[in-house]
Amino acid sequence: MIKLSQFEAFNAVMRTGSMTAAAAMLHTSQPNISRAISKLETESGLKLFERTPGKLIPTADGLALFHEVQRSFVGLNELTEAAHRIHRSGSGILRIGAIQTLSLSLIPRALKRFTDTFPQVQISVQTAHSDVLSRWVREHSCDLAIISNIYSHEGLDSETLYSVEGVCIMHESHALGAKEVITPKDLVGERFITYPKGDPPRAVMDRILQDAGANVSRVIETSYSSITCSLVMQNVGLAIVNPFVARECLQNGVIARPFRPAPRHDAIMIFPAGKPVGRPVEGIIDILRTQVDDDLNATDDWLKPNH
Repeated sequence: MIKLSQFEAFNAVMRTGSMTAAAAMLHTSQPNISRAISKLETESGLKLFERTPGKLIPTADGLALFHEVQRSFVGLNELTEAAHRIHRSGSGILRIGAIQTLSLSLIPRALKRFTDTFPQVQISVQTAHSDVLSRWVREHSCDLAIISNIYSHEGLDSETLYSVEGVCIMHESHALGAKEVITPKDLVGERFITYPKGDPPRAVMDRILQDAGANVSRVIETSYSSITCSLVMQNVGLAIVNPFVARECLQNGVIARPFRPAPRHDAIMIFPAGKPVGRPVEGIIDILRTQVDDDLNATDDWLKPNH
């Protein structure tokens, strides 16, 4: 059986022109190189060198074998560099999914940090409803996803990323902007942008309004936070939204105020059950936790009047 060390010795001799120089290159002795070359010739049945006093002359077979060894060693060097690259930056592709609310807010900010730390990792970002994302994670189509509701824990590991209270967003010219806290009664008579009937968040919001005796009848329905923000930017109405959504609107003539009592918004990270997550996934999880902390720490400032 030919050993890799014999090819390494042959490669070194061909590159340096002598067994003594090859031994220095490989940090071994000249007799070790000589024995390796002899064994390689015996095992392969090839005469690799013409030996003259003080000089080795490669044969035609030796030159042909050297050509093949070079090709193989280039591949080996590439594999070595790939191993180093994986150690430095993680491997392959990060496949992350998120509900639409977060794919337009938290996720881009977290991925900016991620690409700074893991520049070699390819990224795939998908958005869908929580039930679809859960299926993708179970099928291993996503390495992790961030959802708002878990319908079944089967095949999933999970961790709560945050649980926060909704806030009220409005155009900066709106009279309610002078208030420190918005209540359900403040929405009476206002055009209110909310979820479509049948969506769980709509049922929660309707219950809050009903319990407060607030008859809010001028309603615009949409499932998409991006549309909600655009409508508020145009001063079409008010909305109660996730603070991570509110943050994205603040540079476009929109202000936010606390809302009491507020619906809660949850974000839950899910992973395939029992599957090792790997360094890129561990990295994005740590970054998401940090990004959430940073965003929430800044929330108090932009919720105040005259901010």
